[in-house]
Amino acid sequence: MMFFIVLLIFLPLSNADYTPDWDSLDKRALPRWYDASKFGIFMHWGAYSVPALKSEWMWWKWKGTNPDPEVVEFMEKNYQPGFSYADFATQFRAEYFNASRFAEVVQKAGAKYFVFTSKHHEGYTMYPSKYSWNWNSVDVGPKRDIVGELKQAFSQTDIHFGLYFSQFEFFHPMFLEDEKKNTTTYPENISYPQMIEIVEKYEPEVIWSDGDWGKTDIYWKSKDFLAWLYNSSPVKDKVVVNDRWGVNTSGLHGGFMTYADNYDPRVILGVKWESCDMMDKYSWGNRRNMRPEEIRTSYEIIDKLARTIACNGNLLLNIGPDMHGLIPPIFEERLAEVGKIERESGLWNHTLVVPKRLKYMVTYKVLKAMICNYIFGYTSSQKFQYKPGHPSNIVNENTDFNSQKKDKTVIYAFVLDTNKDVFKFPSIKTTEETVVTFLESNTQLKNFKENEVLKFPYNSVPWRKLHRQDVFVIRVDFAADDPTNLRRYISHMKKLRERKIVKEVNRRGY
Repeated sequence: MMFFIVLLIFLPLSNADYTPDWDSLDKRALPRWYDASKFGIFMHWGAYSVPALKSEWMWWKWKGTNPDPEVVEFMEKNYQPGFSYADFATQFRAEYFNASRFAEVVQKAGAKYFVFTSKHHEGYTMYPSKYSWNWNSVDVGPKRDIVGELKQAFSQTDIHFGLYFSQFEFFHPMFLEDEKKNTTTYPENISYPQMIEIVEKYEPEVIWSDGDWGKTDIYWKSKDFLAWLYNSSPVKDKVVVNDRWGVNTSGLHGGFMTYADNYDPRVILGVKWESCDMMDKYSWGNRRNMRPEEIRTSYEIIDKLARTIACNGNLLLNIGPDMHGLIPPIFEERLAEVGKIERESGLWNHTLVVPKRLKYMVTYKVLKAMICNYIFGYTSSQKFQYKPGHPSNIVNENTDFNSQKKDKTVIYAFVLDTNKDVFKFPSIKTTEETVVTFLESNTQLKNFKENEVLKFPYNSVPWRKLHRQDVFVIRVDFAADDPTNLRRYISHMKKLRERKIVKEVNRRGY
């Protein structure tokens, strides 16, 4: 068995003004709502949903520097000579699009936030941008402000509304000219003012930057934008951002860390992070030839969600509507199943809040079986703002939770491998005060031994009171403290100092 732990400090948001440099910007704490949300829905929708071929990169695969033969052949067989990518936008009708229906699907999934593509790499904006004349959803295509309608629909829910924004565009003339002349015409005239535009017009609570590769944060004016966002924007106190702001910023600068698409560390990270993953395993956008076996099952999604939460992350799961404005039924079905599992497990019926003290620890248990059990903890007594830490490599010692009795830490354990005679949790030790509760049935476990590793037999699970037989969640109150954890933490910090990592760690609030 292997166990991984992490220590986190949580500090209040600062009221200080932020200057356009990473030393200042990285001191901003993430608003509490983001850490508490755990699960969000991503949505890729644009002109690329019309060809629905390969992925949302279809234009690049057709006309880029290294064309995909399959895409080229498809276009030659199915479209007349002279047909351009821009012609797809004229066919983008979205005649069945209903923003309230989209919000309903997200609600049923149990997601707490929603991130929508305001502009992807094709440059087509899903709102009437002043900087994208005749290449937006009002001037050509649906003739509708898609972002505006979604903003209005989600404002009627308790779901946080966010926007994805691509910095670069495949074939924008200004960007291509900048590439040749080493100038900054494109960000000064297009991408930077567009970021200001979507914030002032739609007040998103998430700015999910992307398409930053190949250029520095100086080129994109990222630090100037974030300083304005944190100091003066209408969402300055509640907005969160990711880490994609230029070359060498991913995993280092910004708000929550994404590192890479579909990121899954499988160990605890000492920084708040997010895994953006796809419902369709092969595309973010809608794909006309997707097959049922290529779509993640509800069980796979719950498995990923539990593992992500246990490792201190949020899961942002993507779906792609079709050109008509409909979410594929298989997506709706899977998301509804996920929401049902969340509700029936009882987990979302409990307030999951972040801890106050340094001695908060989380363990992630990897079993020998392919399916894992996931364990994570929260203090249940108070609410605090989240201050991002820093990965600084991983603490790999075999440790348990610390100060559970003193700090009233609550442990939640997802059990996704239910085909066992005995359920054993080596990272949880019991005391005479320990209480174990099956969340869905709200029944307490009786027959476990005190002052030992938590374990109980198969027939101790109240199966008849559970809706599913393949997953359940337990809550553990007042588990045993492990005094060795603090010593291991001190030892780990000493090693970080010796490796000259600790300066960065302290600056980020680890």
